Amino acid sequence: METTATASTTTVTTPSSLRLPHVVIASCAAHANALYLLVLALAVAIPCALLLLDAILGKKKEKKKSLAKQPHRRLLLPPSPRGLPLVGNLHQLGRLPHRSLRALAAAHGPVMLLRLGRVPALVVSSPAAAREVMREQDHVFATRPSLAVPRTLLYGCTDIAFAPHGPYWRAARKAAVRHLLGPSSRERRRDGGGVVCLSELLSGFAKDGGSGWRGKVGALLDESNALLGAFFHAGDFLPWLSWLRAVDGTDARVATAFARIDGILEEILDDAGRQLETGVHDDHAAAFVHVLLSLHKESESAGSPAAATEWRLSRDNVKALLEDLFGAGTEATIIVLEWAMAELLRDRGAMEKLQHEVRGVAGGGAGNGNDSLLVITEEDLPAMEYLRAVIKETMRLHTPGPLLIPRECMEDTRVGCHDVPRGAMVIVNAWAIGRDPAAWEEAPEEFRPERFAGGGGSAAEVDFRGRHFQLIPFGAGRRMCPGVGLAMSVVELALANLVARFDWALPEGEGEKDIDMEEAPGCTSRKRAPLRAVATRSCPVPSQSKFNVAGGAPRTYMTCTNTCDAVSVSKCKLDKLNYS
Repeated sequence: METTATASTTTVTTPSSLRLPHVVIASCAAHANALYLLVLALAVAIPCALLLLDAILGKKKEKKKSLAKQPHRRLLLPPSPRGLPLVGNLHQLGRLPHRSLRALAAAHGPVMLLRLGRVPALVVSSPAAAREVMREQDHVFATRPSLAVPRTLLYGCTDIAFAPHGPYWRAARKAAVRHLLGPSSRERRRDGGGVVCLSELLSGFAKDGGSGWRGKVGALLDESNALLGAFFHAGDFLPWLSWLRAVDGTDARVATAFARIDGILEEILDDAGRQLETGVHDDHAAAFVHVLLSLHKESESAGSPAAATEWRLSRDNVKALLEDLFGAGTEATIIVLEWAMAELLRDRGAMEKLQHEVRGVAGGGAGNGNDSLLVITEEDLPAMEYLRAVIKETMRLHTPGPLLIPRECMEDTRVGCHDVPRGAMVIVNAWAIGRDPAAWEEAPEEFRPERFAGGGGSAAEVDFRGRHFQLIPFGAGRRMCPGVGLAMSVVELALANLVARFDWALPEGEGEKDIDMEEAPGCTSRKRAPLRAVATRSCPVPSQSKFNVAGGAPRTYMTCTNTCDAVSVSKCKLDKLNYS
């Protein structure tokens, strides 16, 4: 080290050999920063480049495939909203897709084509277009698209609702209708299990806070339905973004839900198997499980290779079908009952008219002074015309599944004057159709059950069994829900008993306008906010006790002003009906 001294200062000079380590460290840091920036840039650029290449190749492939049969004709595609590069119209779906799609249809027409990433999606929002898709060309639109979440939760989509069109789906649907959901099976259960066993079969699976596998299944079905409803996930439409399911937690939630549901379904099957072996069937609601287990054993022992190929019902297939039967019935029942009670509480005239009809039919005349002893049975339902009108109007305004489960176009075709390419997803907006001013000229946004009533109702002949396409809450055609008859019997029976045995009012200080009538985010139409009401009945119920009218999660509550030893509605002499 060299030192130079002057009168006022001293300067110390460091040899270059001692400065070298600092220079090296600084240089390494600079290179590290540059390398980090390069890696970061590549991490962004490579996926974007792959996405762009995928989009270009996908468009060329689709164009080549669509024009293969008609190389000299220019396609006339439906009108489309302007989208973004790569993602298309995915960003326009919003938290309530049925409302977003209705707004887009108002601007672009009842038949429009969206680009959901790489997937073309035909959106249908009018009765005429729905008729063409689900009746006139039902065979062309009979299959389902392959979606990641249903594949996991439904054992490879081996249920009925999400299964692709083919021999397995046909056999499963035929077996369900013949053995589980058809009129003959309902008649057999009624003969053997009492007049109201239908309520146990589906509504009983809703969560009642009790013990046993029924309560467990009900607790898990909310999670399952919420995940199945999220069929607008970017990973299904942009293959290069499938990793987003891991990042946003979807994969973890699906895996957790599947493990829990599978464990509970195994318990159910084991329990039902023991019942079959011992011959002790102490639960009418287990009839579905017993039938499916019997079919499983028959298919396993079938000697014909062709029969085994076409209809081999494995244990996983049984669990997938049970998810359909338990989940769809429970969810639809809860949604319809919840919205029906909300609308009736807002319309006192409709509530009183319904109570007058139900109590009159069941009690042999209105105003008999003993409404608490009324027992509503299936035999009473055909005479309750206004009850059916209320339920139809509820499902028109609040379709349980606002967007029907997507279909897929199996060949190039035309809908109206527009071309639809093979492989396009087809989304029918049943919620928008139910509020279409062209189909419902009389106040389509208002709750008016009288429109469905006989003797002058403008829609008296309209039903929801797939013949009238302005009201399609259960779909139509060969993919229509096969359990519509059973589901509606449950809803009618439940709502009739609620209004027959209780007088309803809003809590003190609340008015009709205070009821929140918005839906929760997602692809079902659950209410956003719980519905609270006060129930008074002549048969005493505990003071200030709270219980659930719909049989589902703690959402729809009522408070009774009388006193007795009962602890809930289900314990208050409601026979076999379970609403707690």
